[in-house]
Amino acid sequence: MMRVLLAEDHKIVRQGTRMFLESIGVEVIGEATTGVEAVRFARKLQPDVVIMDIHMPELTGVEATRRIRHDNPDVRVLVLTAYDDPPYVHALLEAGADGYVLKTAEFSQLYRALQEVAVGRTAYDAGVLAKAAGHAHDTTALVEGLTSRELEILGFAARGLTNKEIGKALFISDRTVQGHLQNVYQKLGVGTRTEAVTAGLARGLITLMDGSPTP
Repeated sequence: MMRVLLAEDHKIVRQGTRMFLESIGVEVIGEATTGVEAVRFARKLQPDVVIMDIHMPELTGVEATRRIRHDNPDVRVLVLTAYDDPPYVHALLEAGADGYVLKTAEFSQLYRALQEVAVGRTAYDAGVLAKAAGHAHDTTALVEGLTSRELEILGFAARGLTNKEIGKALFISDRTVQGHLQNVYQKLGVGTRTEAVTAGLARGLITLMDGSPTP
């Protein structure tokens, strides 16, 4: 029997997916509601496959996938998401995801993808791959590439702190804070603090739950 860990923060989606999997004989050995839980449960439970959402609290699905595959390359990761943005696809490919299925897909498609990744093959939605292929590979910088300090500062900015307040909290100068923010703007392809915060929230890099960076 295939052993699966579900990593999904939306309860209704998680329960619906679990009901389907169990109805076809798949053993769901755990449920993670944050990216941090997904990494910890995968390490502890050693599932055959982790079904991973992209937007997860505390740690993005991209980074959680990377850590899970680093811990144990034999644990397969199948991404189940509502997003088909090329930057996500490229970033997840680099992180080591074995499959990519949209939440709009039929359950039968999810099951086929699950079977494929469980035996060591890949299962990427053809439409998603075609869309991603039309974009430059370096678009991964829109999702990944921020340093831990840049993510930390972006998280503070999301809470509305000024450069001076952020510098005081981190024991650095406000000029240094501004320098980090300029790097963030460049990596995210934006020009203002508001745009950077919006982009960071939209891409799951930070969360407003506590204003802290998700990775």
